[in-house]
Amino acid sequence: MIELGKMQTLKIAREKDFGVYLEDADGASVLLPKKQVPAGKTIGDTLTVFVYKDSSDRLIATTRKPLMEVGEIAKVIVKDVTKIGAFVDIGLERDVLLPYREMRYEL
Repeated sequence: MIELGKMQTLKIAREKDFGVYLEDADGASVLLPKKQVPAGKTIGDTLTVFVYKDSSDRLIATTRKPLMEVGEIAKVIVKDVTKIGAFVDIGLERDVLLPYREMRYEL
């Protein structure tokens, strides 16, 4: 099972013009965009990636290691506070939404 918000090792299953699809042992897959695929990696190779949701709510992988994973605590920078919550920088390509209902205290 591919775990959202966690680093995990997955196998390259399919190559496309826009990236590669990585699979777990159960056959579940996630896209790793082309710009994130290390040079020389091909079908059958494994990669350690972090899985999160993109702006369209689809699972996406990155080879960047975040400052924290689901269930961990880390000091992060709040980039913006909106009506729905705070956007925090955890070291990925984009900031992550922390909804008000999940905050333990006001940021």
